[in-house]
Amino acid sequence: MQQFYDRFGLRKVINARGPATVLGAARVENKIRKDIYDMLGLSVEIWELQRRASEAIVKLTGAEAGCAANCTAAGMTVALASCLTGDNIAHIKELPTVKGPKNKVVIQKGHVIGIGDIPATQLIRMTGAEPVEIGEALDCATFHLEAALTEDVAAAVYVMMDVFPPNLLPFETFLKICKAKGVPVIVDAAYDTDFRHSIALGADIVVHSGQKWLGGATSALVAGRKDLVHACYLQEMGIGRPMKVGKEGIISIISAIERWLERDQDAIIARQTVQAERFIERMAEEPGITGEIKRTRFSPSVRVVMHINEEATGVPAWLINAQLGVYDPVIKMDDYAIHQGRMEWDLSFLDEGDEQIIMNAISSIIRANRNPDQAKKRPEPMTRMDGLYRTFHQWLDGDPRGEQ
Repeated sequence: MQQFYDRFGLRKVINARGPATVLGAARVENKIRKDIYDMLGLSVEIWELQRRASEAIVKLTGAEAGCAANCTAAGMTVALASCLTGDNIAHIKELPTVKGPKNKVVIQKGHVIGIGDIPATQLIRMTGAEPVEIGEALDCATFHLEAALTEDVAAAVYVMMDVFPPNLLPFETFLKICKAKGVPVIVDAAYDTDFRHSIALGADIVVHSGQKWLGGATSALVAGRKDLVHACYLQEMGIGRPMKVGKEGIISIISAIERWLERDQDAIIARQTVQAERFIERMAEEPGITGEIKRTRFSPSVRVVMHINEEATGVPAWLINAQLGVYDPVIKMDDYAIHQGRMEWDLSFLDEGDEQIIMNAISSIIRANRNPDQAKKRPEPMTRMDGLYRTFHQWLDGDPRGEQ
């Protein structure tokens, strides 16, 4: 495998963040890769392949129908567009000029996140709809939602993640109020691994990533009401065309669903738990570092939460993270709470022994940076988004990671 990295001039990444797009999403298993490879050599009618995808998505989610999309952001875009146009081809071809009377989409202010890296409100505007943010960044009440659901609202968006403030409207409450007003609810469930939950509660459209936990190629599955799913597919005659999914993405959805339904989850968790325990044992050897095992419905795998006590280590978590990013191999983890001294490690894509490589790298970084002279030379801390966009700005010139 090192020959492959060398051939294309790439640096190996130890991925303990999970299936993030910026890290190439999931590591696709051999069976799914074989199905994609075989499909690439064939000609098929895409509508028929999409029908087979619908059958697989229905089996996975319990929805009335489904279709494949190019990614979660694309799936959300066509789902919102379907609420604006229905199956009216003339309206579909007019977007982003909205011809119907309903041209607004409601979303809680606390849910206005980057869908990938596109702001949720920008994604809504791409369809021609006007986003209506309700509530406040940390709070939203029922009266906010009830007042916003006016006659010109075409849909409401709910985002499923585990990092939101606790005082936003819970999904069941949000759904009940929208249903009472006849407003379709579109759910961004890119990271959700409970593929039946939102549909069972009554969501109109749910969009799951195909290339994240499901383990397919770049793709998404759109599940929900048959009329809206039909309208989602029709968007390929309009704004969905530039984001259309190819035969390789569609077959990867079908194959990944087959693989998901037959996977031995208990065996996977047992293996990852053993590795997590070794990881935590190795952490205990480093003063100021502790760890604990964590599970969440937004990851099917075991996660290890690492706590960095800066007073004991002499080095802040953000600096460790920054230097792991220029290490060879590059080491990436979930750094959402890095400025709180917390690093989360997802074990989905770790190979045997990777936890030792990670801890050896961290130990080396701490030793190299804990003396007072080094502390004076430290760069200013930056937010995770600043770090990401610095990389984006520098990606064509030199190595934005710098050197070890």
